[in-house]
Amino acid sequence: MTQDERWLHMWQQYMDFLHENKRRPSKYKPEERDLVNWAKHNRKLINQGKFQPSRMDKFDELKREAEKYQRVNQHQYVHNPADDEAPTLDL
Repeated sequence: MTQDERWLHMWQQYMDFLHENKRRPSKYKPEERDLVNWAKHNRKLINQGKFQPSRMDKFDELKREAEKYQRVNQHQYVHNPADDEAPTLDL
């Protein structure tokens, strides 16, 4: 198996995981850690400028798909500017 074939295999595993589980792989679950490390390694290569240009389109597609499943904090606090106003005393 060549490096390109292995890369495509991991890319397909990551995409399948996203579609089956409707979430990104977790770094805290040992069975999912390989996918997390693979994506992290590819991001590092991109930042270093060593990433193969032929793989860029596929990785961009993966990033766009993963953005759909970005974690959202369910306890998000919403700031209401009306609460900042000084209370008025009705006498």
